[in-house]
Amino acid sequence: MAKTEDTYIGDGSTTSYQFTFPYIKEADVKVSKDDVVLDLTTHYTQATTSITFLTAPALDAAIRIYRDTDATGLAATFYPGSAIR
Repeated sequence: MAKTEDTYIGDGSTTSYQFTFPYIKEADVKVSKDDVVLDLTTHYTQATTSITFLTAPALDAAIRIYRDTDATGLAATFYPGSAIR
């Protein structure tokens, strides 16, 4: 299975965290802290393979950076037995 998330534990001072999974749209990358989904630009900024919190997560905060791809409006539809080109 493809890797779709990276997890970290906050130390109270680090603001930048890397993620290692592929994505198509920037909107597919989500971030949560202690199981609360955060908003891009309100809580963090995003670069190609990293996010930077505007305020460092607290000591022992559970940080999850993950991909959440919208299943509607897919770029392609695959059917059993059909050829992939």
